[in-house]
Amino acid sequence: MQTTFSRFANLFKNLLGAVLLTISCMAGASPLDDARAAGYVIELPTGYVARTETAPASVAALVTDINQRRKQAYERIARKNGISTEQVAAESYRQREMPSQ
Repeated sequence: MQTTFSRFANLFKNLLGAVLLTISCMAGASPLDDARAAGYVIELPTGYVARTETAPASVAALVTDINQRRKQAYERIARKNGISTEQVAAESYRQREMPSQ
């Protein structure tokens, strides 16, 4: 059973995450970049993103949307090049993790 304090803390964390995402959208910043910078989202070697344990619940919708869009793009590229979606996703991860030159 959650204490009143822990319920308040969870509510505050969720509201803070929602506010940060809203502000970033209004400022023209990328919500994904902001969530990454806040430590709420990480890149996976599979080419997709995941929500961290510390992320507010509001980040889940962002992660789902990003992963759906990536999957569609990976499938389109894979069909065009005659390779698997997994190969495209893995290469996408490698490219994202390469330092800028």
